[in-house]
Amino acid sequence: MGPSSRHLPSPSGPGSLPPGLITKRRGFDDGSSDISSNASSMMDYNGPRLYKQPATKSNRGIILNAVEYCVFPGAVNRDAKQKVLEKIARSEAKHFLVLFRDAGCQFRALYGYWPENEQIIKLYGTGPSQVDDVMFDKFFKYNSGGKCFTQVHTKHLTVTIDAFTIHNSLWQGKKANLPSKKDMALVI
Repeated sequence: MGPSSRHLPSPSGPGSLPPGLITKRRGFDDGSSDISSNASSMMDYNGPRLYKQPATKSNRGIILNAVEYCVFPGAVNRDAKQKVLEKIARSEAKHFLVLFRDAGCQFRALYGYWPENEQIIKLYGTGPSQVDDVMFDKFFKYNSGGKCFTQVHTKHLTVTIDAFTIHNSLWQGKKANLPSKKDMALVI
């Protein structure tokens, strides 16, 4: 205890100057690296824009690539591809979603997605005119490097999602309307 108590008072005396400078320098170095990185990023992004950017983020380019290379590959699908690309070009939406029939990733429809009011409205294809939270089954993200969609295990739609499926029962609901023709044939 004796030697340590003698060393404690000594830093407050004249001998404390070098250790004090060293600790201050260390603290300043740590702080300055944080400050300089924050300052440079603020100069690059102008702070407020960085905050607003996620709301205006668009996946238009990603969806254009997906439609071109994955959803409608080859000459056989040229007409359908052209119609979807035109709908994307004409749309005011910043975010787009592709509706697949199932996990086999067969195109059914193109939707515009407005995250600010959570509206998902059909722009082209076969599917519900609007989609809400309870209808979603699976979510997918487009991998532009692999030119394929990969399933994302999440329960809610976010702006990082590029495609989705709806519950199978919603598709079967449309088919259930077809037997009415048989009923009509029996009446006749």
